[in-house]
Parts: sequence; structure tokens; C-alpha cells
Amino acid sequence: MKKEQNALIRIVDDNLAHCEALLFMLRAEGWTAKAYESGEAFLQEDDPDRPGCVVLDYQMPGINGVELQALMLRRGYTQPIVFLTAHADVDMAITIFRKGADDLLKKPVNPEEFLRAVDAAVGKDLKARQTPVGSGEESERWETLTKRERQILDLVLIGLLNCQIAQRLSLSDRTVETHRANAYHKLGVSNLNELRQLKLRLG
Repeated sequence: MKKEQNALIRIVDDNLAHCEALLFMLRAEGWTAKAYESGEAFLQEDDPDRPGCVVLDYQMPGINGVELQALMLRRGYTQPIVFLTAHADVDMAITIFRKGADDLLKKPVNPEEFLRAVDAAVGKDLKARQTPVGSGEESERWETLTKRERQILDLVLIGLLNCQIAQRLSLSDRTVETHRANAYHKLGVSNLNELRQLKLRLG
């Protein structure tokens, strides 16, 4: 894809040598890229309104990758996330994809695979930002939600887990999961990131 001048590829990884290698690779392809050595530095310095994507290491001192992903969601970040890890396991993969991650690549990363993942993630972010605000179809879909479904989605949007929502509303975990799945189906979204983008468009 043509490199969007305003798109920024953020690399969050405490391994400076690895960051430098990824920065070199991205810049050679025409991307604008910046590295952060910790999740804390990323949250302090990054502009969440700038399009692009986040390349996020799973294991870091301080805030790890999964914790940073959760904080990003709570703070309204909508950029797609590409995870990098040397120690992938099923539980970790399930966790990050449930929270809206777009890809998971194993270190040492294959350059072609990495660049394809970045290209797809940025393309997705740019497309979402170009979608007309509050289209009539999306508004109509939102109106089909029941009061309980809206109540649950409001709690999902502030970052609560299904079990926390169940406790707050005095419901079973299964009931919350069912209402959430039904609401996602009605809205045509498949994860929290897409839900947040839809809600932003609706205002």
C-alpha cells in the first residue's frame, strides 16, 4: 500500500537492538516509525489520535504487553495492535485476540511476515477513520439493541471483563457472554476494538 504520510508505526519493546532492527526495516519500506522502551514511556509520549498501528512486545519489565493493551483500550486507543513474542502460548493468544489484537508474530520475526502484518494493520486503521461518522445503517443497528445489551456494552467500553460485569449487574458470566455476543452480532462487530470504533463514529 502507499505509505500514508501521517501514519506512525509505534514499536514498544525494551530490547533496544530489536527496536533498531525493526525501525530500520520499516523506514527502508517508507514508513514513519518510532520506538518506546517501555509501556510507561509509550503512554506518556504517544499521540493516540495519530493513525497507524502499535507493534507490541509481550514480555517487558513494568507494564507487560497484555497489561498495556488493556490500558490502551481503557484510554480509547483504536490503533490495531501487532504482538511480538518469543514465548507464545494458547492462553496468551486467546487473551490478546479477545481484547482485539490484530496479529501475533513469533520472535525472531520473519521480515516479510512482519511487513505484511504492519501493512494490513495500518490499512485497517486508515479505513476505519475514513468511515462516515454515524452512518444511518450503524445508527439503526444500535437502535436494535435491548436495554440490557446497551448496559453491558457500556461496561465493556470502559474496560470491564465479563466476570466483572456479571458481578456488577448480579448476572451469571454466561448471561453476560450471551448478551455481549448477541449485541456484537447485531452491530456487525467482532471485537472490542471494532466496537470502540463504531461507538466513536456514532458519537
